Amino acid sequence: MTIPSETGTSTDTAREPRRNEVLQHVTALIGEHGIDGMTMRQVAHATGLSTGTINYHFGNKRGLVLAALASAGEAPEGSAPGGSPLSRLRRLLASFVLDSQERRAWWQFWVEVAAQSARDEELRRHERARQTAQRRHVEEVIEEGIRRGEVRADLDAATAAEPLIALATGLAILQLTAPDEVTVRRASETLEDAVRKIATGNAASDSGDAPRASNG
Repeated sequence: MTIPSETGTSTDTAREPRRNEVLQHVTALIGEHGIDGMTMRQVAHATGLSTGTINYHFGNKRGLVLAALASAGEAPEGSAPGGSPLSRLRRLLASFVLDSQERRAWWQFWVEVAAQSARDEELRRHERARQTAQRRHVEEVIEEGIRRGEVRADLDAATAAEPLIALATGLAILQLTAPDEVTVRRASETLEDAVRKIATGNAASDSGDAPRASNG
């Protein structure tokens, strides 16, 4: 499924970014208005495409929502590769610190989808798959950290991953309901403390990639 350029003459390599741009607008609109409140007319206005073009490529509003959910993936900066296991874990947890508008918008979108999925089996399956993939990723990072001596050897990766994700998710929701610098900073500090608690002594002291809040 591809979205053509506004001139209709784009190459295949140019179409995918255009499709992603449409879905980014959909994600933002869902975060702002909710799934029920978002309209095809709003999507058309935001993207500069006609409702007919959008319907042709995505089928209907539900198709747009499912495509946006599949495209959204993790929160911004949540899966950057490279670095030690603890540095990767800290970067992942940084995606739960809402110190940028982009990250805040993603979490607003996620809250709307999560609420709707309680009443929608198909959305619930998509969200469950995302959560499962996220948990497995965190487990793998912790397991690698144990092998490399960065994470305490007495920990079980599966047991440690789930409460860590639950803590981070709860803090993200708290920041949505109390969007101020103090709440953001405390969330960052709490997540860094959680990382230090599972790290070995030497690794715990190195917090260069800590999930800290930005100054901007």
